[in-house]
Amino acid sequence: MTLISFYLRWQQLIRTNLPCQFVDVWLRSYGQVMLQNNALSGLIFLIGVLIGSYTVGKPEIGYASLIAVICANTMAYLYQLNFKAWQQGIYGFNACLIGIALPTFCEHSLYLWSGIILASCLSVFLTQALSTILQKWYLPCLTLPFILLTWLVLLAIPSFSVFKLNASTLPTSQTSTFNLLDMVPDSILGVAEVFLCNSTLAGIIFLLGLAVNSLKVTIYTVISSLLAIGIALLYGGQIETISMGLYSFNAVLTTITLVTFCDKQDVKTIIYIILGIILTVFTQAALTTVLKPFAIPVLTMPFVLVSWLWLLTNQVLNQIDQ
Repeated sequence: MTLISFYLRWQQLIRTNLPCQFVDVWLRSYGQVMLQNNALSGLIFLIGVLIGSYTVGKPEIGYASLIAVICANTMAYLYQLNFKAWQQGIYGFNACLIGIALPTFCEHSLYLWSGIILASCLSVFLTQALSTILQKWYLPCLTLPFILLTWLVLLAIPSFSVFKLNASTLPTSQTSTFNLLDMVPDSILGVAEVFLCNSTLAGIIFLLGLAVNSLKVTIYTVISSLLAIGIALLYGGQIETISMGLYSFNAVLTTITLVTFCDKQDVKTIIYIILGIILTVFTQAALTTVLKPFAIPVLTMPFVLVSWLWLLTNQVLNQIDQ
């Protein structure tokens, strides 16, 4: 069976077979983390998350992400929310990130798993609410439900003795110098950090998942990660943070969003995207300072804020061009 015939057969199955339709939605949920409405991309992303979690010695991260995706999409289906959005995995990608983040930042326990399931279910309703609010400005909610719910859990930990922060998630690298030869592996690590994976192999797998759906987006992704590293180095960012890809992943998401939503791909658009990358790096640095007293990570908030600003600007630019 050729790849094309398998694809056609799969498309037929998801129209007539509910379990296959659910599997397709679960995979698209993984794909939507990087704005790829493609089940094959999602499958490759899932493999990358599983491999990345085993690489760091925490296989429960991969399993938790899958459970979170299943819970969120089941909840959205039961409450008969926007069916087209459900089919595209829109209700599952924030849950996917929640399933990755909570086991990453918290110590493993039965209470943690109950928290993952609860937060995943809540993310569905938060996604629906935020989408309703933001549609007035034609803006997607992006990863805001993931950010708010993860922050909520992390900020609540001091008040609940059954949850404990995982100290091993704190940066351990003691790198004080940077070699230009490190830029390529570090940029790939920045792609991996979109899924909170500290694994270069996972980053390569995620790039493969992107390339399956869009080679153009893949190229932009690599360039944006390299550019974010360059900007952070130029302005004296902490070398250990740069080397872990932590200045790159938000820039990567901003770039993918702008490339996806910008109709024209000319010189002005490229400059526009570069400025968005620069602003994302500075926003990340600023939010890191603001959130440091609360001991919570910035997650993907820089990407969300800059993407909203740039998408609003893009609406005006499109009107001018018309």
